[in-house]
Amino acid sequence: MSNINKHLARTLEQQHKRSVRGLFLKIEELNNACTQLRKRLEPNVDLTLYKQAIDYVNQFVSHTSILNLKFITNTQNLEVAVLHTLFLSYILERESTHSFAYENRLLQGYLHEIFTLNDHAKTLFMNHKKKMLTFIQEDKST
Repeated sequence: MSNINKHLARTLEQQHKRSVRGLFLKIEELNNACTQLRKRLEPNVDLTLYKQAIDYVNQFVSHTSILNLKFITNTQNLEVAVLHTLFLSYILERESTHSFAYENRLLQGYLHEIFTLNDHAKTLFMNHKKKMLTFIQEDKST
């Protein structure tokens, strides 16, 4: 009977590892999609206008920048993916909606995917959005 329990425990552990690995790979895929979306926007957007937003997001990105995501600790990090979408949504909210309608639909899809990955993701997004807007306002006033 104990062999069955050991086998069951091992099988459950392997399933859990595959599930967790799949989650991290999905986060990495979403971060890569966000990077491609940002690169698609770059020729039409002056990123220097978004320096404060970049500075805010970069506080949470390890050893690199949101504009040059590297390292698995960033690309497979849910918070970085949330911040990546927040940064893109901040840009798209301030740019002409008609010229970036397709990009906005892509971003809304990425947000939906991130929010379904984890119950905490939407709260994380909303909290960071408030903090980022406060950070930008404080930076502009100094």
